[in-house]
Amino acid sequence: MIRKNAELTEKSIALPKGIRLHQVKSAELLPHTYIIESPSALQILLEPWSIGSRLANMARISSIDFLRAAYQICKELRDSSFETISEVVPLAGALYYSLAEAFAHVFGETINRCFVGARRHLTSTGWVTELSYENFEAMPSEPVILIGDTIATGGTIEGIVESTIKHSSDVRAIVIYSIAGGLVGAIRIKEMADALEIPTYLFYSNAIFGVEPNGTDMPWLHPGTIAIPETRAKAEAAYGPDLGRRWCSIWDWGDRAKHPLKHLRELSERCDTELESTDANETRLILKGIHDETNDAIEKWLSPLQLNV
Repeated sequence: MIRKNAELTEKSIALPKGIRLHQVKSAELLPHTYIIESPSALQILLEPWSIGSRLANMARISSIDFLRAAYQICKELRDSSFETISEVVPLAGALYYSLAEAFAHVFGETINRCFVGARRHLTSTGWVTELSYENFEAMPSEPVILIGDTIATGGTIEGIVESTIKHSSDVRAIVIYSIAGGLVGAIRIKEMADALEIPTYLFYSNAIFGVEPNGTDMPWLHPGTIAIPETRAKAEAAYGPDLGRRWCSIWDWGDRAKHPLKHLRELSERCDTELESTDANETRLILKGIHDETNDAIEKWLSPLQLNV
């Protein structure tokens, strides 16, 4: 129902060619909820075999797209100096958003960085987030907080924000970017922001995904996924109607970023399993394409080191 009633309005701001920003208007979401049509982030979400330097470069470029848009949307960010902005990094997946490197590219300077170790695990009552490490030594006074992370149900980001508030009670704004963000998390973040009464901005790349009952998977063609028709069509062309409804758009971001071979082998095995169980020609053709790309990536990852001249 949220997807059906959500209104997407394109914002007229200055962005590089091929990048667009849509505001998502819904009573269940924060007023400042946006979808960035980022080509680099879209490749991440449509090419599950992309890992390593290619994944890192696409993530960094997508973070550049986010910062360019956020600067024009967030008054608090425009009113800040370098000294009053801090990134809070949820360890370890958020490291691979390369938000600090993107910030230096966009604004020509480095950024304050604080770190939170967060681990999400499943219990009998649902997903629970445990914070195992905190370092807020670089937190300035009256900060604008930047966070880049993959969000599904929103429990991890909620815990990180609550921890951040404890170390800085005068936060002026919270700006969040998610390459793969879930609608369940968006609703939860609105409830959190309403309680904190801190201006909060949510930016998602290319879609806000419906979340499966397992609290992890976020398929492109989930009934709750919010995306413009053009992007949805690209996703269906890449995955087909079957895999597009069943496969997670991001897979395990942590594995893709920090343990690429594990991710590739699991993806290859998944293709093998599905090829054995499906007779649908379209699905088989797509599976074979993904399988070939994945095995090529595995072969490259296992090849001997050579100097990149």
